Amino acid sequence: MNGRDSDSKALLAIQYCDKLSPKKRQTLYGAAGTPSELFSYENKRRFEALAGDNAAEIRKAYDEADAVLDGLKKAGVNAVSILDDEYPALLREIDCPPLVLFAKGNVSLLDTFCLAIVGTRRPTRYGAKLADEFSREFARAGITVVSGFARGIDSTAHKACVESGAPTIAVFGCGVDVCYPAENRGLYDAILSSGGLLVSEYGLGVKPAQFRFPDRNRIISGLCRGVFLPEAARKSGSLITVNLALEQGRDVFVAPGNVYSQESEGCNLLLKSMPHALTLSPEDVLDFYRITSSSVKKEPVQLSIAETAVTETLHEGEKHFEELLEETGLSASELSTVLVNLELAGVLEQTTGNYYSLC
Repeated sequence: MNGRDSDSKALLAIQYCDKLSPKKRQTLYGAAGTPSELFSYENKRRFEALAGDNAAEIRKAYDEADAVLDGLKKAGVNAVSILDDEYPALLREIDCPPLVLFAKGNVSLLDTFCLAIVGTRRPTRYGAKLADEFSREFARAGITVVSGFARGIDSTAHKACVESGAPTIAVFGCGVDVCYPAENRGLYDAILSSGGLLVSEYGLGVKPAQFRFPDRNRIISGLCRGVFLPEAARKSGSLITVNLALEQGRDVFVAPGNVYSQESEGCNLLLKSMPHALTLSPEDVLDFYRITSSSVKKEPVQLSIAETAVTETLHEGEKHFEELLEETGLSASELSTVLVNLELAGVLEQTTGNYYSLC
């Protein structure tokens, strides 16, 4: 926050009460001439009527705002209010924007060109590969990838950025000091160490809860110019993000999926009603925004006979280790060595499970 003025403290107090809905916070924000005037003696009745059972908690947070800000500073968390210049302009435009964003990491990312990548928590190899490929290409083009830090597509997108040495923004449905899911602790640290940002509308210590994630999704789409959906089931929570993006006037890009796969039902149904959203490659998105990817030219790689046999087999598509064994005639130890060498050379990559595909 720009200083510790009374309006900033008032916004902090309202936002820090995690029991309030975004709509209720917005109502309190606009209830008086300035945010701080809501806490004046003259507006006492109005404040208590609007805040209801939460009035005492909000008032306490307002009175103790300096201590709250000191705690945030100690935790390395910035409080960016809607009154601050650092607050993202796109997010300010949405319905019921957060009054305060709690941000840990590189706050300057809020002022960059952002695209969201969201999807199913149970991706197939196909969905994970799309999320990985699009994230790397977007990062290479200087785009900041935004996602929700959830299992599946979200984590794959963040990880691809980290591995590319690019910053990414993770939007939490809990406090930024709470790593959820817990198994993403390594990714949590890696995002910060690679210049990324963790952001939330919830104060420190707030635990994840199911009802918080739809509210979180409006921030994901709200920060971005567009949303890419690589894979989503019919009832995937990521469809909420897409619907919010449409309401917010954001661009939507959808990859088609296997018609027999439940994890692609959401994408395929969207494309029936939104055929213009059909997206087949990262270039489709980059061309839409007239952005040129600064891809690095690769030096030609000299392959051995065994390495050539493996790459020729993979030209047919993704293969399991056992399939490669059978089709190349190599022993398990020979194949393992070849795969490691080709991966180090940037020729192929190991996808989900023990499957391999050409880069």
